[in-house]
Amino acid sequence: MPTLARIDVVTAFLEFDSQILILRRSTSVRTMKKKWGAVSGYLENNDPLRQAIVEINEETGLDNDKIKLVRVGDVLMVIDPESQNTSYIIHPYLFQSKSRKIRLSREHDQYKWITMNELWRYDTVPKLKEAYESVAGSLQYTQDDAQNNNKSKL
Repeated sequence: MPTLARIDVVTAFLEFDSQILILRRSTSVRTMKKKWGAVSGYLENNDPLRQAIVEINEETGLDNDKIKLVRVGDVLMVIDPESQNTSYIIHPYLFQSKSRKIRLSREHDQYKWITMNELWRYDTVPKLKEAYESVAGSLQYTQDDAQNNNKSKL
C-alpha cells in the first residue's frame, strides 16, 4: 500500500452578522479550482493559529484588529480527490469579523456571505461542512487553548 503524502492546511471561517464567508477558488490556483471554501492555506510554520490569521489577511485584506478568534475545531483528515495518494490534515478555526467588506486575492474570483443552511447549494472543497460543524459547537477557546488543542490532536 502506497504511503500517503501529508499536507497540513488551515481553514478559517469568518462570521459576520450570523453569516459565514465562502470564497470560490479561481483558475489560478493549483488545486480545487472553482470549488467554494473558506479562507485556507498550507501550514507554513508550526503554528496553525498564526497561519490562519496570515491567510485571512492575505485572502480577504482583513487585519488582526478586524477579526477575533471564536473557536478552534477538531483536526480533520481528507484524501485529495484529485490525487488519491495525498492527504490533507485540516486545522479549522472560526473567527468573528468586524467587517463584511473584504478584498479578494488572486486565489479567489468570487465571495458570498451565506447562512450555514445555504452551504449545501455550493460545490465545495472536501470536508468543508464537517470543518464548519467542528467549529460551530458551543465550547469557547482562548488563543492559548487553541494552540494547545491543535498540538494535542496529532
